[in-house]
Amino acid sequence: MDHHPSYYWQTAPAAGSAQLLTLVCSSCGKSASAADIPLVGVLRDTLGDNDPTNDRLSYVWLLTHTRANIGRRLLAGVPFFYWRVGRGSTTVASGNIKPLMDLSAPQHPMLARMRRDLLQWTMLDPMTTAVRATSRAYGINSADGERLQLEQAIDYLKRAPTGSSSAELSAAELDTLIARLELRKRLLGGLVTGPRAVRFGEQQEFENERIRSRNWELLRQCAEKTGLVFEPLEIAGKEGEYAMLWFPLEGGQQPVGTALAPVWKLLNVKNPWTDRRLKHWHGTTAVRYLDENGVLLPKGNGATRGVKVIPLGLYSMEYPKLPLLLVDFRDKLHIRRHELAQRSINQITTGVIGLSHFTNWYYYAGVDLYDFVVTRHGGALDQQSRLDCYSQFRADITLDTQLDPALRSELQQRLDSLAVNPLEATPQAEVQVAVAQYHVLQKDAEAEGSLEKRLDAQRRTELAEFGQTGKRRFAEALLHNVTFGAYTPRAKRSDENLAMLNRNRRVVADLDFLESVDEAGTPPEIAYDVNRISSSVQELSMLLPQLRSTKIQSRAAAALSRLNAISQDASLRADCLLGLERIDNTRAALRTNRQSGVVAKPRTVSTSAGALLQSAQ
Repeated sequence: MDHHPSYYWQTAPAAGSAQLLTLVCSSCGKSASAADIPLVGVLRDTLGDNDPTNDRLSYVWLLTHTRANIGRRLLAGVPFFYWRVGRGSTTVASGNIKPLMDLSAPQHPMLARMRRDLLQWTMLDPMTTAVRATSRAYGINSADGERLQLEQAIDYLKRAPTGSSSAELSAAELDTLIARLELRKRLLGGLVTGPRAVRFGEQQEFENERIRSRNWELLRQCAEKTGLVFEPLEIAGKEGEYAMLWFPLEGGQQPVGTALAPVWKLLNVKNPWTDRRLKHWHGTTAVRYLDENGVLLPKGNGATRGVKVIPLGLYSMEYPKLPLLLVDFRDKLHIRRHELAQRSINQITTGVIGLSHFTNWYYYAGVDLYDFVVTRHGGALDQQSRLDCYSQFRADITLDTQLDPALRSELQQRLDSLAVNPLEATPQAEVQVAVAQYHVLQKDAEAEGSLEKRLDAQRRTELAEFGQTGKRRFAEALLHNVTFGAYTPRAKRSDENLAMLNRNRRVVADLDFLESVDEAGTPPEIAYDVNRISSSVQELSMLLPQLRSTKIQSRAAAALSRLNAISQDASLRADCLLGLERIDNTRAALRTNRQSGVVAKPRTVSTSAGALLQSAQ
């Protein structure tokens, strides 16, 4: 009996004033009695209250990730070494649980990557061939290992349930989290602001659905033209992302009168109708039920005549250009040879010969032209997109309990041949270490634990950066990376920090909401609740006089001005005008203080605004 995997959030208090939410997979073991598997941990900074307005997602952990030991790291620096060695560590010690991403500072990984590239170009590449080849081999394996983790976390989070209660992530929080992980894979993704990250996540999901639908139909048509059997697969509860092509041993008819060479090239398999090995096939076989036109019938349709079929290939629907062949059942090394050939060419040109994108631009222009032509003719040359598809399938087949056990076992064995990174652990070892890492993370999340110290430092950094311009924040992030983390702007420790964070986050939440209302350009009372808009305007008007940030003041003035211009509600417009008046008074007071040499200290929320916050909570 198949046990469909289910996913749920497990919530626990963390660091005194935060929540640790863990995405857990139930029925993901090989039997119904197998223990649930924790997959991803997310820290939600609630500031110790029950109001979701001031909540922020702080960190995300991939609990199935195992840190490579020194031996595997040394092998990762060996040029042309494309094998996974060992299973990976299944033990974990306290302090080894590092977040996959700090969601409050998405620009830091981007700048760190730029720093490594600059170091490679200016210092390591001009040295000897051995140094250049070793450093580039390790850099490529390290970057691929990081991307593998990011895609694995994204794949898990796409299954996560959402809701409005504090026991699980809201839809907006989950979309933002997935978008941040996706943007980390982009060159300048760390510079995307919060609201734009949400829109990016929505657009990316629409694009992924379009790609899956197109690849699905393309593969189905190719199967119809070539006389093969097309079967959609549901793996680990996911539908529409994988499909199998089967070769019918009985009742099939070879297509004639059609030039099928481009189709076989697109499918990336050899013509099975001319393959003599299939007449004496000793591998995996199955029985499928077809109608008179050779179309696969759904399971349980009452058909009595079955057809013996041989598996040809398993395809991923997630590759941007075409259905991507992940498993070739007739040639175990087919896909691995293609992967090693492309990696070896890149290693020779950059690591051994030392060709540069700057001085040898003509070579890379020719490579790009060649890749464009081959891709247009059905070649899958995008190495990063192939890695994403491999990572997704790797995670899905490990958690699956729905496929036929013999087929699943063969798929896992053939998937192992695609492991070319020495830093990569086996999926089985990652599942085993997940529970141990979850227990260590829970211990770190206890009061006065290491996570509380990390969260306090993050909060003080948030206070120091609040209201800064984009240029100032980028400059400080750049200085942070140049000094390898030694310089980090932080506010002083104070009992008022939580109150100030509460105020700042409420201001940002109000501004984000009002700006989203303004974007429509139509009277807001038509599509939104006027009471909610008015409440945000009034709260913003009360909190803004406590802030010294000219950026926030200007942003609020622009939002209220636009809202006043498009609204037709007299009461709402009056609230906007009152807010604009308070902003003008605050600006005038700040200018007077600067001219007189007096430094205006922002008031805390212990005034009337503090009473407003308490009533809102």
